[in-house]
Amino acid sequence: MRLASVDIGTNTVRLLVADVVGDEIEWVLSDRAVVRLGEGLSKTGVLQKKAMERTLVALQRFDERCKELSVDRIIPIATAAVREASNREEFLEKVKRSIGWNVRVISGDEEAYLTYLGVKKGLNLNDDFLVFDIGGGSTEYICSKEGVRVKSLPIGVVKFTEEFIRHDPPLLDEIDLVSEKIRKLLLTLDMDTCHIGTVVGTAGTPTTLAAIDLGLDVYDVEKVHGYRLSLERLNNLKEILVSKTSSERLALPGVEKGREDLIVVGVLVVIETLKKFNAREMVVSEWGIREGVIIDAILEGKDITV
Repeated sequence: MRLASVDIGTNTVRLLVADVVGDEIEWVLSDRAVVRLGEGLSKTGVLQKKAMERTLVALQRFDERCKELSVDRIIPIATAAVREASNREEFLEKVKRSIGWNVRVISGDEEAYLTYLGVKKGLNLNDDFLVFDIGGGSTEYICSKEGVRVKSLPIGVVKFTEEFIRHDPPLLDEIDLVSEKIRKLLLTLDMDTCHIGTVVGTAGTPTTLAAIDLGLDVYDVEKVHGYRLSLERLNNLKEILVSKTSSERLALPGVEKGREDLIVVGVLVVIETLKKFNAREMVVSEWGIREGVIIDAILEGKDITV
């Protein structure tokens, strides 16, 4: 069976088309677009018209690709930006009317669990790891030690960039303020007894940091997936990134357009998370929520017809 999962995030929308053979997933197509759906959400509480339009254009393209590839079923989900917006029903109706999809808005805990499923499968991990999924509007933490514990925190690269970063390049005071905010929120995790063997980062921030460190002019999934970034190297990358303007960051190999302003907050989230768990390095995972959505549908036998 050929399935597709669509992740409608705060900054990025992502498509995965995969063939399912038994309990194995074989990638057919991976696609994404930086649409900044959550632009202005932290200030207004609503999804902006232009942001919704950008997102719909990308989703329509995804739908066309799915038809070209004869996808049997499409599973679209939406995360932080849509679940927090007061006009989310307006957006969901626009998607339904223009594309025909019934988008499921998932909770932060659901988002974390689906990410856990994808990362565990993608890296062939045993149940002794921590996963964190950095998004535009929230970051999900999953402790897989003596059971699975999940928690979603309101740490988002779009949210914090809009709220705290006023200068380009950012001022030291702004960097310190963001770091302090992250540390305070991490205190609420209640995972201090979670002794971790491996810390895994997934989604756009970790993969972008890996691509920068690798100096990739052309993104290479095989090189990024499973790449290890030490805390020492991450601190070096932080110094490089905070010293540059957004346009200068965009010129760096590995930086995707649309992430050049967000990667500063992103690297701070990674560093503070590793410090929180006394971890020396982060393993980067290309697999995450998109694969988790498909795995969950297989495991649970859900009605996933759109």
